[in-house]
Amino acid sequence: MTMLGAGLIILVFAFGAVGFLWVLPAWRGYRGKKCVTCPETGQSATVQVDAARVAASAWGGVPDLKLKDCSRWPERAACGQDCLLQLEG
Repeated sequence: MTMLGAGLIILVFAFGAVGFLWVLPAWRGYRGKKCVTCPETGQSATVQVDAARVAASAWGGVPDLKLKDCSRWPERAACGQDCLLQLEG
């Protein structure tokens, strides 16, 4: 292996490690079920954020939050998902 090849491998590994350390906290912060107050009804609802989408979008800065599941679905699946404003990563 040449010095250039070894240098490229090290560079790819370094960028991957930094990226992983950036994406992992975003994924961990939004995974699992969360209890929120539904803005439409004022009642409690259990939601699950699409953590994989949040992690993938964390590379660009602001995470892209979308619900994966909600205790009010399927009846209210077309809601505006305003409850996401209540969540912190």
